[in-house]
Amino acid sequence: MRDGNAKDVDPSLFARLVKTASKQQLATVMSSEVRRPVLEAIFGRMSEFYSSKGASGNRQVVHWHIKDGSTTDSFQTVLQNGTCTVTEGTDEDARTALTMPGTEFLKVATNNANPVTLFMTRKLKVSGDVGFATALQKMFQIPSA
Repeated sequence: MRDGNAKDVDPSLFARLVKTASKQQLATVMSSEVRRPVLEAIFGRMSEFYSSKGASGNRQVVHWHIKDGSTTDSFQTVLQNGTCTVTEGTDEDARTALTMPGTEFLKVATNNANPVTLFMTRKLKVSGDVGFATALQKMFQIPSA
């Protein structure tokens, strides 16, 4: 990943790396030059792990805000007709928006943290439809460590 080839890392291996890393190690990654390639790799693979189980056929837009200090990276997922489309930025109205630190996002994206627990401990902020936000976990079959 030091070379910016985060897309080449096997998702299960990445999940194990996140699971065994300390919070400080994850924070270092998210404050380094590999932050963008890591986020792009995760969001780039979301469609692979999307399962429309539990989703309606209606167009559902989710905003993701990964915020660390003064740095915020925003992505948008559109779930519709069994597909997940990801774009950088947030140009549509969202049914729900999720805001969390990069360290917590890495844990959620690798199935190493429970989003409900993060929400209850205020490490994850949800705006919009909270019920739909909790259902997102079931809509993605995330490889785990």
